[in-house]
Amino acid sequence: MGAAANPAMLLGLGTIWGLSNPLTKLALEEVPTFAFAFWQVTLALIVLALLAWVRRRKPPLGPKHLRYYLFNGVIGLALPGLNIAIVVQHIPAGLMSAIVSTAALFTYALAVMLRQERFQWLRALGVLLGLAGALLILVPRTSLPDAGMAGWVLLALLTPLCYGVNGVFAERFMPADTGSATMACGLLATASLCYLPVLLASGQAALPWPAVWPSTYALYALALGACGAYILYFRLIRRAGPVFMSQVGYIVVAVGIVGGMTIFGERYSLWVWSGMGLLLAGVTLVNLGQRHAATPADSA
Repeated sequence: MGAAANPAMLLGLGTIWGLSNPLTKLALEEVPTFAFAFWQVTLALIVLALLAWVRRRKPPLGPKHLRYYLFNGVIGLALPGLNIAIVVQHIPAGLMSAIVSTAALFTYALAVMLRQERFQWLRALGVLLGLAGALLILVPRTSLPDAGMAGWVLLALLTPLCYGVNGVFAERFMPADTGSATMACGLLATASLCYLPVLLASGQAALPWPAVWPSTYALYALALGACGAYILYFRLIRRAGPVFMSQVGYIVVAVGIVGGMTIFGERYSLWVWSGMGLLLAGVTLVNLGQRHAATPADSA
């Protein structure tokens, strides 16, 4: 599989992630929140575990791998995933997709604070534009369909913050000797174990069958999508690097907004459209700065 396959993989990953928020909102119309979070990752884990069994590949369980599974499973999957499941029930799915795309802004800001990245005015301007976009969505009284959504939009920012924290460490500590499907199994297993006690304590331990249309089928689609998404994610990180991967946010936003408008008839005020535009402009500047910073190393 040559480099020409990278754009197709990026499009596939962006489409899966972009549809995830509308499908999550759809699934949660019937499936309880904590049951949804648990069964989404557990069904995906079962599929990938069966695939690994057929291929006779066991996930490495050394200290280095376990630390990677634990950190990424909690910070990169369990916590932001549960937050999405809670928040998307209170705000438009398309807006949630736009907010998630700001992970690149958090990644850069955190990397600068930890002195893993140099300060660049272009990328700093991107962070400021992202902040301005968030304020345009939050501050005007007529921005959101309901003023009570503002608190939920703030809580939604926890998800890209988690992705940003995870992004700072994920590539740096990724085990080089482990396949993409194997790492996905490790992350999903960690998230499943995190969700299980929460599920049992909530009393929502409902089985995802018999299936109820369309909610349970949306859950099944999300579980299958998670299998493909994490395999594509790790392969793209390895094959094309984080600079190329950062472009997935634009696809996620476009697909998420179209999905929300199509499935739920979501409509946005001029304030929200302007805010989402600034968020994307901010992500673009951060990505451009990242690309320029990577150019000398790539040509060396």
